Amino acid sequence: MDKQSSKAGFSQAIDMDELFEHIVASSTDFAICTTRPDGTATSWNTGAERVFGYAAEEILGRSVDVVFTAADREARAPEQERAMAAREGRAEDERWHLRKDGSLFWGSGVLTPLRNPGEGFVKIVRDRTAQHNAAEALRTSEERFRLLSTSIPQLVFCTRPNGDRTWGSQQWIDFTGLNLAQSLGFGWLNAIHPDDLVATHNAWQPARETGEYYVEHRVQRAADREYRWHQTRARPIQTSDGPRQEWIGTMTDIHDLRGLKDRQQVLVAELQHRTRNLLAVVQAIATQTLRKSDTLQTFSSEYEGRLGALSRVQSLLARADQEEIDLDGLVRAELVAHGDGGLETGKISIQGPPVALPANSAQAVGLALHELATNAVKYGALAQAEGKLTITWDLAKVESEVLVRLEWRERGVRMPQKGAPTRRGYGTELIQRALPYQLKAKTELEFVEDGVRCAIAVPVGPQAVEAQYD
Repeated sequence: MDKQSSKAGFSQAIDMDELFEHIVASSTDFAICTTRPDGTATSWNTGAERVFGYAAEEILGRSVDVVFTAADREARAPEQERAMAAREGRAEDERWHLRKDGSLFWGSGVLTPLRNPGEGFVKIVRDRTAQHNAAEALRTSEERFRLLSTSIPQLVFCTRPNGDRTWGSQQWIDFTGLNLAQSLGFGWLNAIHPDDLVATHNAWQPARETGEYYVEHRVQRAADREYRWHQTRARPIQTSDGPRQEWIGTMTDIHDLRGLKDRQQVLVAELQHRTRNLLAVVQAIATQTLRKSDTLQTFSSEYEGRLGALSRVQSLLARADQEEIDLDGLVRAELVAHGDGGLETGKISIQGPPVALPANSAQAVGLALHELATNAVKYGALAQAEGKLTITWDLAKVESEVLVRLEWRERGVRMPQKGAPTRRGYGTELIQRALPYQLKAKTELEFVEDGVRCAIAVPVGPQAVEAQYD
């Protein structure tokens, strides 16, 4: 028998309808059933038994509408599905289905008319619960990401591991003024400061090795065209198969924080500078006091008083909002420190306009006031009943320089000798030599018949007396 004869004989021996029935009956992945036009089951394969939980003998002759949920049956979903299949030749079915035990599964199916439409329909359903739940979880995750990325103040973006952006959040669009189309690819770099482009690009090379992108750069704000410092970080999206070729990142505005950091560095440098200066002043005071003291007891007493004066100036500096001290406050603090009640009895008169002394000037002038007050308490106007002390100051412009001119004047004092003392003490050295050297001050120290007169003219910055010369 030749091959053609063999094929013909094989075809005659096999009933194709019977073969199809065997295939349908043995299929377990697909629930396949046929129904009459009204939905009564006429066949029910093994897959239908596995998927829906009904044995063939339990469902044949009954309506297959029992696999629809109560809500779908109430909404007449089975009838609508059969009507569509009859009208259009096909009705797809993606919905929750009901098993015999009451559990639900997500079925993906299709209903089509039989070859003879009057005989009814064939329905094929596959359990796609796992795929549906995975898709729903993905949608939920994407929605959470969308809500998070559009709610936080950071600028959120998605990118490939070379900086090629695939998405930007609404915050990015609002901040930079670049729409999504303008930001995709490398278009987002148009918002980066030109001086930061190289660093922004180069940071991607180590990022691919470390798994984290990090750079600080300036991003232009559309509202006022100001470039503001941002800290940009990105990491690859992790999956069960390992990192994907897509990264997600944020850009955080650190402009104000960076300004505070720069300010802190300036303050630390200023503190170091001021500490060195202060130590130099302490050393100079110790040297001068030791040189002018006859005994260790005298040195201890005078040195302690002068350090106290220096400490009061530093306390005023610490309380000041700026690096300047009000002259009136400096004068009163020194007099109060010497325990004199003349501020309330009229024995002491203080008068002058508001003047803010720079820190360096305040320190030196404070020491001079201390020496004058100490002398007045021991020998002068604050030690004698008839003595009076007047402290005044005013402001003057000499050429392009602004000076504060302070005068310390004691009256009603019985002077022990005429003229200046033969011995030059620390106070005299400070007023006549140190102030002119340190502050370019002009000073006068006189011992007249009825008391001490001291005049000090110190240059001050224009901001300290701005109100006086507007």
